[in-house]
Amino acid sequence: MPPRPRHNPIPSPLSLSSRPASQPQKCLLAHTRCFSATPSAAARKGEPRPVGPSQRTEFFNWINGPGAVFKQAGEEGPKYLSSYDKRTWERKDRASNVPYPMNPAFKSTPVLSNEMREQIYKRVEIEGASVRKASAEFAVSLERVAAVVRLKAVERKWQNEGKHVSSYLTKALEQMLPVTHFVPADQGQRQIHENIQELFSHPFAGRQAFVPTSESREYTRVDAGKEFGLPPADEAVPHPELVVAKRERMENLSLDELERRQAERERLAQVQQEEKESRAAEKLKNAGTFVEQGRWKWNLKEARAGSVGFRYGFPHPDRKKGHVKIPTHFI
Repeated sequence: MPPRPRHNPIPSPLSLSSRPASQPQKCLLAHTRCFSATPSAAARKGEPRPVGPSQRTEFFNWINGPGAVFKQAGEEGPKYLSSYDKRTWERKDRASNVPYPMNPAFKSTPVLSNEMREQIYKRVEIEGASVRKASAEFAVSLERVAAVVRLKAVERKWQNEGKHVSSYLTKALEQMLPVTHFVPADQGQRQIHENIQELFSHPFAGRQAFVPTSESREYTRVDAGKEFGLPPADEAVPHPELVVAKRERMENLSLDELERRQAERERLAQVQQEEKESRAAEKLKNAGTFVEQGRWKWNLKEARAGSVGFRYGFPHPDRKKGHVKIPTHFI
């Protein structure tokens, strides 16, 4: 005879239904429905239970009534609670970027539209503009312009190879977040996507430096940068040329003079870029021949016997046995 179990197991619904009606039945929901035995705050204080619909009922009444507008994303932009009137539920602010009404400090970051990304790729890859110049024209950071150009190049490569591109994900994202659209120069002022002159805080700038100076001395950001060993903020920003152009406009120079100075700066920048590319090409030419096979890559160079080095092929003394590795004297 098998041993009798110590505790009675929980009966199945079938065994409960097969019992006589006179025998008391124990509902199985008592074992699963109570996730928490903590009473509510009103019950702990001995207050009577409020009369009226519960919060769950009120929520479903709202989601089936005025809140039905939030079930589907619209083409006119994101639908945030902060952009609607809480009494009439009419949209009052379409440019609101606060998704959580209880946390107004959190703001959603806008994204670039597909047309905007196409224009950035066209300006850099087809028209040959530099990443820095495209960043200043479209008011987009340098890192974002470089990322857009790389991703658009991969997208075009996949399309040429016949691979599938999930563009519907981008469309869904544009319906849930603010979008920066492309505005041609002849149709008005372009929308500023982000701050392109944001200066990141260097760890050296967190130190304290007490420098004695006279009251008549003009202490500028250049002097502060020298004390910390950093360049001034006017040169450390991503676009120092915009600072120079702004200063020139404040000098009340003529339009011809401003254009001449800007053309001269662009010419010098082009000369520096060409010199950089020529040095890179010369370095690549002298680098030898690269052979790739699987995950290995070899760099083959022409060399003559005796010119490689007299130590070529000999192991380092540290790898030899019997050698003392600890220095025994100091020079």
